[in-house]
Amino acid sequence: MSDDERRVRELHDGWVTANGTGDVDWLRAHLAGDDFVMWNTLGSNFFGLDGIVELWKQLIAMAGEAVPRKVVSQAWDERITVGGELAVVSYLCRLSVDFGPRGEEAGGNLDQRYRATEVYQRRDGDWKMVHYHGSPHQPGVMGGS
Repeated sequence: MSDDERRVRELHDGWVTANGTGDVDWLRAHLAGDDFVMWNTLGSNFFGLDGIVELWKQLIAMAGEAVPRKVVSQAWDERITVGGELAVVSYLCRLSVDFGPRGEEAGGNLDQRYRATEVYQRRDGDWKMVHYHGSPHQPGVMGGS
């Protein structure tokens, strides 16, 4: 594994962990600022660092009322491709959040298995996430896995 692949893997692992903890400081350190684009697993689009930080703050506030707070963020079957100044990580994952008393307001508690892609670009000597895309995983449709 190359140094770039190791660094991208480290960032990917950080993203998965940050999803479970709501670590907005991680977002601020590793996303590509105003250039960041997210196609959210629930169907919404977010543009720029401020958009996703605000989303996560809202989710943290809702989940914070659950006692105890229950969050699971997992990834598997990761595939990392690095070419020049771009890197792509594709994988399967699960995010489960107990929103506690505000579960109904949040649309119910969340327990999703989905597929995801992260795109990183080398900027000023380090990698920054420029795009995230999550979508439902429905294995077996038309012969897919």
